[in-house]
Amino acid sequence: MLPDVASKLFPNFLTWSAQVTSTLILFLVFKKYLWGPVQSYFATRAEFIQKNMTDAKDMRDKAEVFLNESEEQSRAAAKQYRDIIEAAKEDANKQRDMILAEAKQQADSKIAQARAEIEQEKKQVQQEMKEEIVDIATVLATKIIDRELNIADNDQMVQSFIDEVVH
Repeated sequence: MLPDVASKLFPNFLTWSAQVTSTLILFLVFKKYLWGPVQSYFATRAEFIQKNMTDAKDMRDKAEVFLNESEEQSRAAAKQYRDIIEAAKEDANKQRDMILAEAKQQADSKIAQARAEIEQEKKQVQQEMKEEIVDIATVLATKIIDRELNIADNDQMVQSFIDEVVH
């Protein structure tokens, strides 16, 4: 029982032709009915993916533009904020200086007014003292004239007069 080696090495022509024919029929059916829709689906899918990628790139570019614009606006707002703060500080300093100058002027005016009032009261007191001294001198002269005095009484009267004027 020797197996037929030659029949095993070479394929059977009928089997082989049936397989090739069935494969060819399957290929033709696939090409006619499935190849077009599959190619169309893959083309549609590729377009969809490409459109999504393009849209994503456009959105990224727009986002970068908006980011740059917002950063620029943020910088401008920060600069404007700093300028407003500086202007407010300058205005506050000017107002402070004006208030201080006005307060100094008012204080100087009140000091000058107080000094003038003091000087006037001082002159009035001196005038009153002069009048009092004149009155006292008149009273003393009247007393001296009314009575005849010796030197000791005269010294005592002058001393009491000085004590009255001093106190």
